[in-house]
Amino acid sequence: MKALKELIYLVTRHKRKQIEILGYNDDSTNRNELFYGLLEAGKLNTDDDAARYFFGPDKNGSFTQYRNFRNGFFKRLVNTFFFIDLKKPDFNDAQEAVFNCNRNVAAVRMLVARGARHAAFELAKKTISPAVKYEFTEIIIDLARYLRHYYTTVEQDLKKRDYYEDLIKTNLAILDATLKAETMYYDLIAPYIKSRSSKPWISEMAKQYMTELAPYVQKYESYKLTFFYYLIAKLERASIHDHIGTVEVCRRAIAYFEKKDATTNPVLSMFSYTLIISLTMLGRHEEAEEVVRYAENLAEEGTHNWFKGLEQHLVLELCKRDYQATWEVFKKATSHAKFNHLATGEQEAWKVFEAYIQLLIVAGKITLPEKELKKTDFKPSRFLNEIPDFSKDKRGMNIPILIIHAMFLLYLQRYDEAWDRMLALDKYAGRHLNEGDDAFRSFCFIKALLQIKNADFKKAASEIAAAEWLQKMAAMPVQYADAPHEIEAIPYEHLWEMAMEALERGGELMEPVAKDDAQHDPTLIVE
Repeated sequence: MKALKELIYLVTRHKRKQIEILGYNDDSTNRNELFYGLLEAGKLNTDDDAARYFFGPDKNGSFTQYRNFRNGFFKRLVNTFFFIDLKKPDFNDAQEAVFNCNRNVAAVRMLVARGARHAAFELAKKTISPAVKYEFTEIIIDLARYLRHYYTTVEQDLKKRDYYEDLIKTNLAILDATLKAETMYYDLIAPYIKSRSSKPWISEMAKQYMTELAPYVQKYESYKLTFFYYLIAKLERASIHDHIGTVEVCRRAIAYFEKKDATTNPVLSMFSYTLIISLTMLGRHEEAEEVVRYAENLAEEGTHNWFKGLEQHLVLELCKRDYQATWEVFKKATSHAKFNHLATGEQEAWKVFEAYIQLLIVAGKITLPEKELKKTDFKPSRFLNEIPDFSKDKRGMNIPILIIHAMFLLYLQRYDEAWDRMLALDKYAGRHLNEGDDAFRSFCFIKALLQIKNADFKKAASEIAAAEWLQKMAAMPVQYADAPHEIEAIPYEHLWEMAMEALERGGELMEPVAKDDAQHDPTLIVE
């Protein structure tokens, strides 16, 4: 009862006239509710839009009254967050526990600060059991520290105090190992953020890190520590294009985490998505489709992981040559309200996918309804301006960007420009790609394209002239690392077939590139 009385005292003394929970009153004329509804419907997308809507057409996001209104709205929105419904299918038991334990540990801290030690004790006691069950290391440390204090100074019980003392020491050691593993993982993935080129040296780093972490993983049964260990193990195989090894690591990780109470759906999705790509690269498409179905409901719609899942699904459909299904996956991702919230690098990856899709439309391999065609404003001449980071990735994403543009020119039957592009590609390959290294398939494909001019843009002669380079290319498997599978999203063998089709019949862009634009746009100059 002491705990209840402390809480009643605090709430009564500090309560507001009303608790405002946004998003629960559709009929409200309250300005906060109106703002909530407009944002939810996607009708306001910038602070400038919102300032003009509420305060007049001459205002912008820096207008003082708008900033004050926005800050107050933000505070109410944070308060509302604590009332979200955890019983919906989006949350499994572990995710519900994450939310509840974090909320409770914050409440314990605030209750202690206000002197409500009995209420803090009761909440801490109720929360530490699920925290231990779900292996929430930081939360265990916080709660155990308070309970150690309580059983030392308030209700002295040396046995219980010693129990919490041991819990603190164990979890501090686990936390130290986990932070080490986390730092190692971010060291490994940092080089991939703006460059999708192959990085086989990452494998040696990852192998060394795994050796350092192995004693900790064996000593401690820790969910988060093991999670980072498996991420590193996955990257160790994927970075040297060992798809079979990557499949084995991902399957082991999924089997391990499926048995853990602490596992949340996003963790399973991360390993599932890499598994999809590796199976795709091995040509095991049916298995990849099974994993796609398994992973469909693992990530909450609109989250980073959800978009990554669609990315892997799109690559699978491209490799299967189910191009109509590719379009459906692309549309599902890019039409989502959260798409514009993706990081710049992630949006650039989808821009490259868009270029592939537009090429497939030009080739007649994707058929769109009239209303969808009208929405399309893709222009090859503007393409490189929309992907500034990838355009600088000389051994990575710049490769498909330049190849796609050459393919467009072939379909337009603008052979002089196509030849200029191919010469530039050859020069590019000489500078940035090397025969025999991890970019060898790209090197061979560019050399094959070069033979088209030598064959006077005739299909049969082009096939004969390019045969040697295509044979060399075929002898080397597609080499996708963990992140940069976009480099050859459509296998070069398939692109070559499309190039031959283009020579046979040509095609039309929905909005043809102006010849002057293509010739003078500085972004289309290959360095």
